[in-house]
Amino acid sequence: MSKISIIRHLFLLFFIITLGFTPILGQPGQGQRGQGGENRELPRIGKLTGKIVDNQSGEPLMYASVVLNSKRDSTMVSGAITNESGHFTMEQLPPGMFFITVNYIGYPPQNFNDIRITFREPEFDLGTVQLEPSAQVLDEVTVEAARSLMETGLDRRVINVNQELTSIGGTGIDIMQNIPSVAVDFDGNVSLRGSTNVTILIDGRPSTLTGLSGSEALQQIPAEMIERVEVITNPSARYNPEGTSGIINVVLKEHRRPGYNGMVSLNAGSAGTYSGSVNLNYKVNDWNFFTNYSARLSDMDSYGNSLRETFFEGTSNFMDQDITGNMGMGSHNVQAGIDYNFNSKNTLTLSSRYSNWNRNFDNLTEYILYRDFITNPNSLFLMDNDTDMLHNSFTHQMNFRRTFDQRHRELTADLVFSTRNMDRNENFVQQFFEENWDNPNGLSVLERTQMIGQNWSLSSQLDYAHPLGDDSKFETGYRIQLREMDSDFKFEHFNTEQDSWMNEPNRSNHFIYNEQIFAAYGMYATMLGKFSLQAGLRAEQTFVEGNQVTIDEPFSKNYLNLFPTMHIRRSFENNQSAQISYTRRINRPNNRNLNPFMRYSSEYEVSMGNPDLDPEFINSFEIGYTRFWNTTTLNPSIFYRQTEGMITRFSRVVNDLPGLEGREVTLMTFENLNRGTSYGAELVVNQRITDWWNMNGTFSYFRSIIDGAQMELESDSYSWSGRFVSNMNLGSGWNMQVNGFYRSPIVMLNAEIEAMYMVNAGVRKNIWGNTGSISLNISDIFNTMKFSLYNYGDNFTMNMDRWRTSRVITLGFTYRINEFERRNNNRRMRDNGGDDGGMDFDVFEM
Repeated sequence: MSKISIIRHLFLLFFIITLGFTPILGQPGQGQRGQGGENRELPRIGKLTGKIVDNQSGEPLMYASVVLNSKRDSTMVSGAITNESGHFTMEQLPPGMFFITVNYIGYPPQNFNDIRITFREPEFDLGTVQLEPSAQVLDEVTVEAARSLMETGLDRRVINVNQELTSIGGTGIDIMQNIPSVAVDFDGNVSLRGSTNVTILIDGRPSTLTGLSGSEALQQIPAEMIERVEVITNPSARYNPEGTSGIINVVLKEHRRPGYNGMVSLNAGSAGTYSGSVNLNYKVNDWNFFTNYSARLSDMDSYGNSLRETFFEGTSNFMDQDITGNMGMGSHNVQAGIDYNFNSKNTLTLSSRYSNWNRNFDNLTEYILYRDFITNPNSLFLMDNDTDMLHNSFTHQMNFRRTFDQRHRELTADLVFSTRNMDRNENFVQQFFEENWDNPNGLSVLERTQMIGQNWSLSSQLDYAHPLGDDSKFETGYRIQLREMDSDFKFEHFNTEQDSWMNEPNRSNHFIYNEQIFAAYGMYATMLGKFSLQAGLRAEQTFVEGNQVTIDEPFSKNYLNLFPTMHIRRSFENNQSAQISYTRRINRPNNRNLNPFMRYSSEYEVSMGNPDLDPEFINSFEIGYTRFWNTTTLNPSIFYRQTEGMITRFSRVVNDLPGLEGREVTLMTFENLNRGTSYGAELVVNQRITDWWNMNGTFSYFRSIIDGAQMELESDSYSWSGRFVSNMNLGSGWNMQVNGFYRSPIVMLNAEIEAMYMVNAGVRKNIWGNTGSISLNISDIFNTMKFSLYNYGDNFTMNMDRWRTSRVITLGFTYRINEFERRNNNRRMRDNGGDDGGMDFDVFEM
């Protein structure tokens, strides 16, 4: 079936299902809320419900502390914590007169009276309670309220980064370095709880659909455009189960305030980094128009060195490398869209996004080869590698949402189509020398490569949530994801005798990868006394086809898998809760893992995929506890993951590669190992020290055991990390932030990574009646960021160090039009993996 035909069929399916559901689900049915004459088994049990929101924006306040007090003597009667949509519920209340006290970080404690529970009317709905942020004068210093840096929920941590100071002028990668449980390595690869197999979503949609890696997608997003980051370590069945360690969802800023509003940001850094963005929004009647543009330029130096020793037939050989490089990047992103409200219950959103991204690398590497003794060089040569990559992508989205009179009943449908084109060109110049670098011997090698990639993806999703009475609900939905990646790679060398470029068929490759995933899920949530229970099941059928067109070697795989999930939560008095969860997940090998073609980083470093790879399956368990006090939040948790058929990057030195026979080459490939086990503990503490000073600290410890019996290799490693964030509101519009992290050494299957640590700081001054702000930040104050690796195998050892310009001073300016940022509403997070960001099962926490 052609791509155009597939798209037409999916569009038709999308509209048939959407339009078919809409009139049916819009009809009133039996069993909906508002039924009277219910038989109450315990007429003396009272019930209190309500919703806590910000009084300026109407934004729900997640995980606020609500305490019920007796009006007679002010003693505490009960308590609750608001869920993701700001709702709270208390049950088993005695009759009487009461008032509530609401506590939320950045807001003063506030009381609300006139709560009456009687035998005749045992249920009391407080409605929507509006909290007013604190703005008080202490010793002539103005203290301005700010949203809590981190909020802890049932299955996620929500990190509000819109007030982040140390990442101004940076990208999404810089934001990731300040997120608890998340680490970023030298190459920008993101890991969660020690695992790089993490799914990264942008506004709830996978960042990898058109072939971009998660880190590549994050590098295209300006830090100023990110509203919050959601870390979901044990997602429910509503989500795509892809990723070993969980999901990181990056939620971008979105504004739908009536009238027009916007924001302009400009930044300049000491390391040749410049960035800017413009966000505009106009809402009139039932129409909302929005657009944004961002651009970024950077120029960064990098350095490295390595020493490799190999052992073959009783002989030791050494290779010494010294690397000096430069990386430049330029990107442009523009988006435009429209929302239309047919009525109060039906909304359609159409949007398109265009991204242009160019990267240039210029690396100069000195190679010295030694035979037997490191003091006796037998070969010296210089490798100049110049790489230029150009990416262009389009993404078109259509989103439909329907709500109903019945609370929490909702239908949503999404259709997303993306394309990406890539043109990558590399030029290699290899110059040989005699005994020293001042004496070239006249020998040289000229090579060049070109890779042209054309990728597309199409996804369709529908989700429906239906309450079953007041204390239960059922959710169901489907998702279809289709994508194709076409990469045509050509390798040529310059023939000096013929004075022309010659193609090398053995080192050229045309690879086509096609993947189709069909998924459906069901999920049930209910209240059982003090317990909230959610159980779900997701089924996914996967079809994979790959073909090395150059040598006509196709392969295919298909598999059907079930993914059960279970979440249980228990609420206690004194603002405490505990939860336990289980999920089954999958990590599918991607096209790079499967493509068996050998890719040459240099004449001595080669990587290749493995078409025999199978997906790895993960069973994940987690237990968490949350306790709120007026100024302190404590959130410890423990987790356990067991991985079957673990996909692991594996290196060895060989001397029999085709075309490189007799040369000792480091070959990196992928293997399915027998089993991997990880477990550990995390502690997150948020402390409001004073009304103007708030600190957040996290500590993570984990153990990782890899059993590679198939290759007679195993590892057992311990590692820990810690980070802190200190936010100070100094009054008169001044804010300051200091943050830092430390990651201990990590032992992997056949490698050890040394510790990494860094400290950043930033200040901001609000001007022009808080419509503008000027910021200054410095990253890596002590210039400590360095990546050091010790790699080893049966016949080799290698020590490597790499570092780049990381201490950068950035000056930024932001101007808000019509209080753009202050009036930001709480968007519902929609994703093709699929959380709606609103009602999870703890909505039923009564």
